[in-house]
Amino acid sequence: MLASRASGCLSFVCCALPARALQSTLNWDIARKFWFTFLFLTVICAKLLHIYAHWDSVPLSKLILWGSTFFLQDFFFLLAGYALTQNFKWRITRILAGLVVVCTSLILSVMAAANTSFFFLTGAEIHWRQAGSFNADPAAVNTLLTGLTGLVIVETLLLVASMFASPYPFNGMEAIVVVWGRIAVAVWRPTSEAAKPTVEALLVRYQPVIERALSRTARGREIFANMKIYEPVALSDYDEEDKIVSNSAPLLDEPAQDAQSIIMDQWGHGRAFKTAIKTALIIVVTLFILILRCFRPANESYGFLSQTIFLSPFSGVDSQTKLAGITEERELHGKLTALTTPPKFDWFPEGNWPGFRDWELSADGEFEHKHYNSTEDPIHISNLDLDVLEPLRAVLKSKDFKIKHVLVFKMESTRFDVFPLRKGTYMHDRILDSYEDRKIPQDVQKRLDNLTETAERLTGTESGFRKNGTVKPYGGIYATNSYTAGTFTLKSIEGTTCGLSPLVMDFNHEYEHHIYQPCMPHILDVLSASTNDSTSADFTNWPWRPRFMQSITDSYDHQDRLTPALGFKPENILTVESIDKEHVNDTSFHGEKFNFWGYPDHDLASYFRDAITHAEENHERLFIEHLTGLTHHPWDTPGKNYSELISSSWGGNNEDVNKYLNTIGINDKWFGTVLDILEETGVANETLVIMTGDHGLSLLEDNSITPYDNPHVANFHVPLVIVISPPPPPIQINSSTSSIQILPTILDLLQQSESVSQKSDKAITSLLPLYEGQSLIRPIIASNDQTRNWQFTVMNTGGSMVAMRSASEPYRLIVPLVPEVEWRFTEIESDPHEKKPMKSFDLESLKSGVAMRHGSDAVQWLNEAARAAQWWVSDNWRRYEYSP
Repeated sequence: MLASRASGCLSFVCCALPARALQSTLNWDIARKFWFTFLFLTVICAKLLHIYAHWDSVPLSKLILWGSTFFLQDFFFLLAGYALTQNFKWRITRILAGLVVVCTSLILSVMAAANTSFFFLTGAEIHWRQAGSFNADPAAVNTLLTGLTGLVIVETLLLVASMFASPYPFNGMEAIVVVWGRIAVAVWRPTSEAAKPTVEALLVRYQPVIERALSRTARGREIFANMKIYEPVALSDYDEEDKIVSNSAPLLDEPAQDAQSIIMDQWGHGRAFKTAIKTALIIVVTLFILILRCFRPANESYGFLSQTIFLSPFSGVDSQTKLAGITEERELHGKLTALTTPPKFDWFPEGNWPGFRDWELSADGEFEHKHYNSTEDPIHISNLDLDVLEPLRAVLKSKDFKIKHVLVFKMESTRFDVFPLRKGTYMHDRILDSYEDRKIPQDVQKRLDNLTETAERLTGTESGFRKNGTVKPYGGIYATNSYTAGTFTLKSIEGTTCGLSPLVMDFNHEYEHHIYQPCMPHILDVLSASTNDSTSADFTNWPWRPRFMQSITDSYDHQDRLTPALGFKPENILTVESIDKEHVNDTSFHGEKFNFWGYPDHDLASYFRDAITHAEENHERLFIEHLTGLTHHPWDTPGKNYSELISSSWGGNNEDVNKYLNTIGINDKWFGTVLDILEETGVANETLVIMTGDHGLSLLEDNSITPYDNPHVANFHVPLVIVISPPPPPIQINSSTSSIQILPTILDLLQQSESVSQKSDKAITSLLPLYEGQSLIRPIIASNDQTRNWQFTVMNTGGSMVAMRSASEPYRLIVPLVPEVEWRFTEIESDPHEKKPMKSFDLESLKSGVAMRHGSDAVQWLNEAARAAQWWVSDNWRRYEYSP
């Protein structure tokens, strides 16, 4: 039987070639049942995964009650597929219908397999509306290929399962059609008898007209000559025409016996009884589901869960926001927008400067554009009028503390609990659990002791694996509750470099719109215009040289266009492409790429050293932003060498965790190398070093290898360290902070340490209040009389959802922007790993659940958060001059 099904499958596959595979009625009969079964399993498995992915957005009782109605779209789609697999009289009709069924089945199966593989890798479903926006650059293609194995496995399982399951789904659908077909005929027959006189009268009345129309051609005359007056089709004729031609036993086929033999045959009695039971079941079940559907409430989540895979690519393609009234002009605290006429600066250099488009004057000397004004932002809170944190005051005023150079590290996929790896963290618990009796072998413990030694020094935090005091800490600020501005790497880079919130739009399109604040390189270029004296002995008069360095490709999603838009000049941008171009004929270069992304980060050591040396020799000040790459999935290491840091015997995804930890350890040594380079070049005490993650990774919590559409808090919580030399006492900030606060903090530090000239100091005084984020060297204000300190994160890939929290409460809210995403509420204080999130496609339903679990104060916060998000998203689009 299996061999015959396989032969039928193979014969039908060939229909994409010559149509000979369909010439045989036997092959067609076997193949049509196989392909319908394949289509059936694809659609049903896709729906089951769809419901499983969102089951917690509907109460279990409601899921049980209305769950059967979620399959109605699938049923009617499969019914259409069944209609295309009939034994059509004309061969060409059969071939065309077969092509439609095969192509549709294969396309949908690939979609279902890709979605299944993607879900088990990331914990999220694919948003098919984004497929057209995915860029076909080499890095993107290689990223997709990492999930190819899972896709092939799922696709193979579907094919094999279809071979075993055929022809039962086909026969089941046939049984449903036959039962309801007979019911329809039984209802139609008396109706048609009653209508017969009327039909006959109409035919007689219009016979001359019909005769003239048909007699115009020979074929028409033949038809008219053979045309008979309408007669109702007898039920016996219907049965005869619909006899099933099959090599397998259909569910409702009657035996090839007459009525007399059935009555006389005991076996016939049993067969007839079973058929009657099956008929009754079909009628009862289908009627029950249809009636249930009629009474199902108009709930958005029910409609979403009912969607069949065939319609998923067409869902939400218009990117209409789900946040009610978002496109309407609504005020918040009396403010419609934070955009106003930009302030005039008497220090601003002449001419037009990149990043300062809003200050360009028209012919009549007036500003042509609006600019973000923090004083008009109803959710902005400034802390610039507060004094600097007490431990920093003496250090900043010390003559020994000056900032000549600034280094900003964006650490790819770096979770907070691995910088450094510490006892008592979620990661450490996972390592302990992987070993029997939670006892880590001694050799593994030694590796863990030194895995993140540099991070310990930078944060001033002991790992707890060694005796206290064995690691000499650097001094500075360590923010323990910092979230990224965007969980999409390129948006996170923009948030840090420009001190603003990224554009609420899928993927990297910021460079195509108005980046509404001057980024750090833009500011430094303007400052250099007034202090461009490289002959001065005072470095505060030296010009700045902003540089961007990474050892990986910048071709992914047009990063090569974004980086210059952030103010970095092309000649000052270092990537794997420029490294390859530089060494194309250099036989002494022995760099080895670790995978398709590029070279290991430590291959940049000579470039860092040369950049610092060149700057010192030419009296320039460096601003270097460095994006690491080694810690990006698939966590390949140079030479593919890995040490055991977590036991693989525990199961789960420990192999991935082990690979991730290995790359974390390698990059920790790289950070140590950079610190050594600063010492070697003599600028260690004159360099401000800032280190932060671009986003986290919920690898432990839900096995996700990417933050794509993943709202888990582990994807947001990142390390943030500001290293100051000579060191003040270690300062730990536990308040809620965001990476958009890095730029104003740098400006504040340059000014407070008197590390800029008088003209630059005046410029910073004007520019600093323009930015949204509070300075990290001053006390963080959690709320005031007007608003809470709302902090937003644009989630990967940007246009589906926004995450938000406030500095004064432990709540988090995921705000959906498209129909296929739920509202999500969590309380971090009692549930730090978000094991019990509350989700709903409907905000009102979410409020009801929050009220029951957390009380009225939480509901009030939720109301305020939704309202603030509504205003903020709308103004985000206005600031970028983007129309969704």
